[in-house]
Amino acid sequence: MSTPPGDPPGPGPEFDLKTALDWKDGIATLPGSDIRVNQKKRPWSWSTYLEEEKGTAAPLKLFKEHQSFPQSRNGFKVGMKLEGLDPTHPSLFCVLTVAEAQGYRIRLHFDGYPECYDFWVNADSWDVKPPGWCEKMGLKLLLPKGCRDGEFNWSTYVKNCRGQLAPKHLFRSLNASVTPSGFRAGMKLEAVDRKNPSLICVATIAAAVDNRLLIHFDNWDDTYDYWCDASSPYIHPVGYCEEAELTLTTPAEYKHPRSFSWERYLEETGTQAAPARAFKQRPPHGFQVGMKLEAVDRRNSMLLRIATINATDEHRVKIHFDGWSDQYDYWLDADSPDLHPVGWCQKTGHPLQCVSVWFSGHYLMLV
Repeated sequence: MSTPPGDPPGPGPEFDLKTALDWKDGIATLPGSDIRVNQKKRPWSWSTYLEEEKGTAAPLKLFKEHQSFPQSRNGFKVGMKLEGLDPTHPSLFCVLTVAEAQGYRIRLHFDGYPECYDFWVNADSWDVKPPGWCEKMGLKLLLPKGCRDGEFNWSTYVKNCRGQLAPKHLFRSLNASVTPSGFRAGMKLEAVDRKNPSLICVATIAAAVDNRLLIHFDNWDDTYDYWCDASSPYIHPVGYCEEAELTLTTPAEYKHPRSFSWERYLEETGTQAAPARAFKQRPPHGFQVGMKLEAVDRRNSMLLRIATINATDEHRVKIHFDGWSDQYDYWLDADSPDLHPVGWCQKTGHPLQCVSVWFSGHYLMLV
């Protein structure tokens, strides 16, 4: 387990773990606390942990299909090349290479860029596509450094770098059914800024692909863009803020922000509003405080940890990593692909980080 930022250094010579703990039959109790430590090396199991912690696993029915147990194995291999979204610039599809496969997850590397930009996704992520997908969909593919627009060819590129094209059958999102939504690229709406959730802003559907919408905030840069579907709680029809008596944030540098009128703005931009009937806001999730699950550590995204839900709102959950300080807690959408049911790691062959606590310079494994 990696040491989180800010943790104290290793144990000093003056500390004696044996005398600090009350030991009996290989199990120790820390006086004045509920910490118990197992000196014996026994396999960690969810069933034992839930029993001893009197915990409750989040029911499987609360997880979406992309969060639950996969129906197939991860077929991606190191060296395979594909197209995928840049997580920090969601409007950009880039040339990527599988750098590592772990259970049902893959680490992706941007061709031509340093390894520090690598990121992890699940093998069934909508964010990854087979080579040639962007050209087929009429979307721009951001090329590796040194490649020129108009000259890039996947077959030649793979041959030159001695790579391998990821086969189409590995991309499960290609088989998803597409439901007509009524949304079209260029339509206007009101959307929550997910980096500043208190703001609802004038926005445009920059792209509509399959059942997904790319939301772009008018006159903002693309680092604020995000993908969602028609049921997202973050998008609303034109006029929503006025009806709900909320403040609508107008486009940056808009000439008349205080007298903003959707009717005038649509006329000025020659655009139309997304139809109100197209918005299908999803019902609240069923997760409850105290439920346990497995979650990606976003500070070190190669790791999945044992976690407990310690707060909720209508569409989000706050994750606490068992045995860690509250300072590492964070909020996630309830349908985030970084949340999984108890047993997901074991089922998919991905390591699950055991629970530990920090005490006087020692990591102690909880019983």
